[in-house]
Amino acid sequence: MRTHHRDEERESAAASRRTVRRPEQDPGTARLLGLQESAGNDAVTESLRRSGHPGALHGAPVQRAPKRGHEESTEGEIDPLAVSTLGQQLGHEDTYKGGRGRKLPKDREQAACWEWAVRAATDDTGISHGDCWEYLTSMPFVDDSKLDQLAPAVKAELGQLRASITAAGLAFDPDRMRPPAEGDVRPFMEQSMRAFVTSHGLRIATDRPAAWVVCNYKVSAGVAAPDHFWIELPDPNTGARVVLQTVPDIPYVEAGGPELRWHEKDSVKERQSEHEEHRKIEVPVAALKGRHTQIINGILETGRRTRAKAGRA
Repeated sequence: MRTHHRDEERESAAASRRTVRRPEQDPGTARLLGLQESAGNDAVTESLRRSGHPGALHGAPVQRAPKRGHEESTEGEIDPLAVSTLGQQLGHEDTYKGGRGRKLPKDREQAACWEWAVRAATDDTGISHGDCWEYLTSMPFVDDSKLDQLAPAVKAELGQLRASITAAGLAFDPDRMRPPAEGDVRPFMEQSMRAFVTSHGLRIATDRPAAWVVCNYKVSAGVAAPDHFWIELPDPNTGARVVLQTVPDIPYVEAGGPELRWHEKDSVKERQSEHEEHRKIEVPVAALKGRHTQIINGILETGRRTRAKAGRA
């Protein structure tokens, strides 16, 4: 539960920040401290856990997978029957944090939300979400060479976006006293999200997309890595969205209706927290990765095996 400070304590802390410059500190630590001041330890821990931050994974060591650079996605055709099956309430079971949905296989239990959304929790194409936004916001000690394995056009796009963010005064600044205006942040977060998605070989398609790669971000954090990523598919029967997402430490991908989204007022109660402070960004894509397609279509084979087993009983 978030700690609520007394008014006097907030005034004292604010006065201290106005008169005392913060000491030099690791940029990652500075980012976490800023989040803790605005959101509280529990909220920050939950957000970092979902995004796969190593500091929130029970002391797990930092591991960086080798980057292969930009590649075209392995485009496969998702069976419409599989999508409609995932959207049906029949067969749903308790999942995570108040959710009810279906459980799809997950190749790596520790895979974070963003790894599922753009990598199918399998390959290591493209840069991590942390590396991407740290580069875009010019955080100190960022290793720019991590972009060398991206396609030249993608690398150039990220470089231009980084320059624009800096020119707008939205680069990382541990001494910033107040969050930037929402209207200033939103355009850059949209551009950043699209660049991040394409860096993983997914093609943007505004006309009749096969799916959406979605994220939500906290407005007060400014231009920064989003809190959560997931995938949405169009149900061919109802037109509603089917949500597919995961977090570290659970051995499955959760699939179900829009009520499974995080930080939205219409979500299940356990996931409505801070919905006033979060905004959603959707990136329409022409196709998902091949492994995405295999996992999603696999629900039909699972159903056939279940029916066959019931018939033999």
